[in-house]
Amino acid sequence: MATLNVRKTARRSELDVYAAQINALKLSLCHATRTNGAIADGTTDGRLQLITAVSFAVDGALKSKAATDDLWNLAAQTDTADDEYLAYWLYLDASGTATIAAGTAAATEALAIAALPEVTLTKSVIGVYVAGPETDFNGAAGLAAQGTIYDGIPGTWRDLSSQLALVSP
Repeated sequence: MATLNVRKTARRSELDVYAAQINALKLSLCHATRTNGAIADGTTDGRLQLITAVSFAVDGALKSKAATDDLWNLAAQTDTADDEYLAYWLYLDASGTATIAAGTAAATEALAIAALPEVTLTKSVIGVYVAGPETDFNGAAGLAAQGTIYDGIPGTWRDLSSQLALVSP
């Protein structure tokens, strides 16, 4: 009987991996970019922009947004401590309105990406900004120099099995 339970557990783990991969694919198809918007520092401190037009999906419907300066405003975010990283979803909704969603502080960039909240399924993930240690969000140094910008959904996040419940079948 113990052998049967071990096999069931191993099979369930295998199914969980497949479910995570399917959910990641569904998330990428229905709630993410189709083209690279080349996210970069905006011309105003604490803001990020799209250098090029971007095509994206919101709940599977295709949308587009022209290159836009100062699109995401992170200037009011609390500066990170000297030993923490903090990741932010960079969203667009169906009307092209930009919003952000913060994760929780973590000890490494990879852990900060893993600590992002569940994706809001009425929006599209255009990218992720990971603030590094001692990021001054409204400082003149520019956000790109103080952290990492990812266009689209980082592969490390998509691979996490903890995201199984993000997109229901």
